[in-house]
Amino acid sequence: MADRVAGRINWSTLSPLFWLLAAVYLVHVVWRWLELPRAWWVQHYLDDLLCLPLVLTVTLFILHFFYGPQLRLSWYQVAFTVVYFSLAFEVFFPKFMPRYTSDWVDAALYAVGGVIFYRFLNK
Repeated sequence: MADRVAGRINWSTLSPLFWLLAAVYLVHVVWRWLELPRAWWVQHYLDDLLCLPLVLTVTLFILHFFYGPQLRLSWYQVAFTVVYFSLAFEVFFPKFMPRYTSDWVDAALYAVGGVIFYRFLNK
């Protein structure tokens, strides 16, 4: 049974670009944890830029397990995810949770991240 499960995993979904983006994110998390100084744009915007390429690539990896490696996310599925994240994190959450702040630049970075995913990682 393990060989059938391993045969369904498509590791090529996790491309070198994905690993590079994940490494940048992890370095940023460690940098923040160590409370080292960061540029203002890194402090406020890097996570938003990296969010959708990482989330959508992991989602595609899981979908490949269930539906096969031929599956790709369509442009409207990626666009829906961009709109969903933008509305959730920039409109609804800031209204009800003080931890979140609304920033239109974050929504634009979600869109850029969606384009990065669709163009380079949707394989």
